[in-house]
Amino acid sequence: MPAFKILFIEDDPDQIFLYTTKFKLEGYNFICAKNGIDGLKLAEKEKPNLILLDILLGNESGIDALKNLKTNKKTKDIPVIVFTNFTKKETVEQSLALGAVDYIIKSKVVPSEIVKKVAETLSKKRVK
Repeated sequence: MPAFKILFIEDDPDQIFLYTTKFKLEGYNFICAKNGIDGLKLAEKEKPNLILLDILLGNESGIDALKNLKTNKKTKDIPVIVFTNFTKKETVEQSLALGAVDYIIKSKVVPSEIVKKVAETLSKKRVK
């Protein structure tokens, strides 16, 4: 069985390095985009099994990226986990209302926990 493909939309190079290393060690095909526009293009092209999306992406909003992913017919069915340190309640609610399957605060989990959450989300998707 081929490895699951995860797209990480994140602009912090340290986060990219950390999670790329962890997911690849766990056997995932892990690809990254540094902004929402590139993330949408990569999602259309690569058709990942799941997307991890940061909300704070330099000069753009991850909320806009999420809206674009969920309104695009090629990417709307890809599960998105918002994975950020942005904790504003309204943003959490908006993300979930737009179709994110979960909202996880980076500072509250270690890399192995996010890998486990991704695996759980992918197994739920397969069961349906």
